[in-house]
Amino acid sequence: MRHLYWTLLTLSLLYIPSFGQSNPHTALHDALVLENRGSFETAAKIAKAAVDSRQLRGDELGRGYIILAVACQGAGDLANAQIGFEHALQFLEHDREHTDDYASALENYAGFYSELGQLDVAAPMWRKALALRQQIGDHTGTALSLTRLAELALARNRVREAHQYLQEASDEAKAAPDFLDDDKAFFFETQGLLAIAEHHASTAIAAYQDALQLEEQSRGGQHWLAGWEQMLLGKAYAESGDLTNALANMQTGLTILDHALGRKNPKYFAAELAYSQVLDRFGLHAEAAQMRAAGEKASKDFYGSQCAGCTINVAAFR
Repeated sequence: MRHLYWTLLTLSLLYIPSFGQSNPHTALHDALVLENRGSFETAAKIAKAAVDSRQLRGDELGRGYIILAVACQGAGDLANAQIGFEHALQFLEHDREHTDDYASALENYAGFYSELGQLDVAAPMWRKALALRQQIGDHTGTALSLTRLAELALARNRVREAHQYLQEASDEAKAAPDFLDDDKAFFFETQGLLAIAEHHASTAIAAYQDALQLEEQSRGGQHWLAGWEQMLLGKAYAESGDLTNALANMQTGLTILDHALGRKNPKYFAAELAYSQVLDRFGLHAEAAQMRAAGEKASKDFYGSQCAGCTINVAAFR
């Protein structure tokens, strides 16, 4: 499941930035560019310097904290990601002029808790964000919110509910003038998840191929999101019984994730565990056991140390 949503700001990317400039307003733009490239640690450092500068106010400071939190989450710094999300909500919750930014904070924070497996915390945040998107007539944001709720329904094995959300998302996307390749890739990815849940492997393969093509076009073949789509495509091939393509795509995906994020990132652990399941399914038990043990140990070590202090601010999500 994709947990980092690039709906924070409408910023022009037409110039070549000088990263780490002293101007905190420009620095936030630079940090967002770096996030989209997958350079999370550098983005986090630049965003933190900007929010710590005391030169940002109101909604801009709230957006700065969203950027910082997303960067920290991408870098695997979950404790500081949560702090950033809490600050973002604090600055944006009562700002009636920037409802879209508040919705983005909720969506990204929901993704944070979804990554931790706390779906009961993520669900009301995503629903609240959907209501806010609908309230301001944001068709693109509404389509993406509905798609996230479809993924949530699938995580809870509610296939019929997921169908309904995806149909509504499709209708909203048709009315959206700015539905980008990334947005389309996310929609195709969720279609693939639904097809897997319904045991329609060929449909899932086609959906993931479309998502992968879009990610490669918009971000390049070595971006971590392209690696993630390779993993999902490999899983779909495994469902179809095609071992050769399943292993090839998953090996490619793991290599991309390793280069883009490193082996200490939770997305890499998740990919390792998914790959071990496919290896085991096709009788490669020794290789599967080795990879599963590595993924489980890395995941336990990471979450045991990273999220010991994570708390839940329920009041912010009502």
